Amino acid sequence: MIVRGDELQAQSMENPRGGEGKALRLAYDAATGFNGEVTNFAMMQLEPGSSIGYHPHAGDMEIYLILDGEGRANDNGTVEKVSSGDMLVTKDGESHSLENDTLAPLTFLAVIIKH
Repeated sequence: MIVRGDELQAQSMENPRGGEGKALRLAYDAATGFNGEVTNFAMMQLEPGSSIGYHPHAGDMEIYLILDGEGRANDNGTVEKVSSGDMLVTKDGESHSLENDTLAPLTFLAVIIKH
């Protein structure tokens, strides 16, 4: 199966997960399922000055793979710069956030896997 990105409808999110600003979400729902284990597979774009709010994971884990741009990730209270090629893995019981503190968009893949 081939899913064409230009055939998907982007969803605008205001203040995602209690963060600031706006994000665009392009959900690749064909990648979800697999006995309910993959619950989210989406390409996300954080606009400059926007953020995904700090939030915990319970019963699942989330992976952010930075595709383009730079930002700041809060990984369980430790804040570090991230850029293209970096991956943030948030396991069950951990918390994280992501902020675009630059003047260019930050694009990343977000995958949630249920335990």
